[in-house]
Amino acid sequence: MNNYKILIGGYDFEQKIHRGTTFYAKALVRALKENNLTLLTSAKKSKIEKIKLLHILRQLDNPLDVGGKRKLIFYVKYYIKEFINLKSFDIIKNNSDLEFEKKLLYLRNIDYFYNIPYIYSFLGIHNRFFLQKPFNLTIKGNFDVAVFTSPTNIKLNIPLVQTLHDVLPLSCIVHPPSDNAEIFYYRVKNMLKYSDKIISVSNFSKEECLKLFPGYEDKIEVTYQPIPIYEEEEKIANEEFVQDAILKKYNLKKDNYLFYVGMLEKRKNIKSMLEAYLAVKDKINIPFVVAGALGYGKEEFKGYLNKDGVRYLQYINNIEKLVLMKNARAFIFLSLNEGFGLPPLEAMRMGIVSLISNISALPEVCGDAAFYVNPYSLSEIKDGLIEISLNESLREKLKSNFDKQLKRFSFESFRKKINKLIDSI
Repeated sequence: MNNYKILIGGYDFEQKIHRGTTFYAKALVRALKENNLTLLTSAKKSKIEKIKLLHILRQLDNPLDVGGKRKLIFYVKYYIKEFINLKSFDIIKNNSDLEFEKKLLYLRNIDYFYNIPYIYSFLGIHNRFFLQKPFNLTIKGNFDVAVFTSPTNIKLNIPLVQTLHDVLPLSCIVHPPSDNAEIFYYRVKNMLKYSDKIISVSNFSKEECLKLFPGYEDKIEVTYQPIPIYEEEEKIANEEFVQDAILKKYNLKKDNYLFYVGMLEKRKNIKSMLEAYLAVKDKINIPFVVAGALGYGKEEFKGYLNKDGVRYLQYINNIEKLVLMKNARAFIFLSLNEGFGLPPLEAMRMGIVSLISNISALPEVCGDAAFYVNPYSLSEIKDGLIEISLNESLREKLKSNFDKQLKRFSFESFRKKINKLIDSI
């Protein structure tokens, strides 16, 4: 394997809450760690050398809130005054002697930072004022390739690889309309046009993209992402005293509840999921534990969270999530559209069967190791909840397929495919 000089787009790392795309980005950095890695960051500038790295680390740890009218005016003025000519950038060695907290552990694999102040805010401004044109960015230094972990409306002077997770803003009716469809359209269109390769996380996402943008089959390569469960976290979650403490905290009994964790939004089909459960709860006789933040469409289903039998936990940390998965009777995931679908794989990794939707990428991801229902059919969901809860032969059959399915999403498989793709550029 060659040792390349790779520039990694840092946008997904500079999010206050690390979700699926950031977990993917962390896995990608780890997969490419044998190379020379530089992270493209957007921290504010400083004339003092010793403070430049500090600004970068603080921006990654707790990104600045870029909202508000006054801040928008500031960024627009700065964009017009300085950024068009790209006068401000620094390449800074990652020589921090800090012991990074878990959120920032991926930085151990980063050799340098290429810092352009406010770069990701400027990309947002560019998308609003120059919607159809990519942002032209000249990268200084002898980089072999740049890898961006989500669609970015950008054109570089070096080879570029970008990642497509899904096209939900363009294909899913129940996706939040606040995610501007026109801006996303040109992000994807120009990503396809100006990138040398596109990584798609599933065949489903690739096909959905090609329906909207035909002619790019040869550019898009499917590479499944690994399951984002770290060995240290899994080890902690498997400790009996940890499990006992968390189950006691939430007053739950092992193998005696159904479980859902994730954003509570319309696309996740929360209303139908809970409505079906309430109709059959007297037959299965176990509670339904629901965890996650309320999102788009919450008005339709938040009343169900107070119904008898439903236990709403709101936010839980990652260890709690793994413990509650491991000890559940079954994991329930009836999403109406997924570009990949990590939660059922996480449940599978923790040894728990899942009831999931028979549409989008979920059958591709879970294969013969999950039980499927039509998420638009309330009667099918009801029957599915009864089957996954009470049919022991079905549950054992699904579990017997876990190992084979999980091997498809190992980190080692991801690492080999990513490095092979970089070799091909």
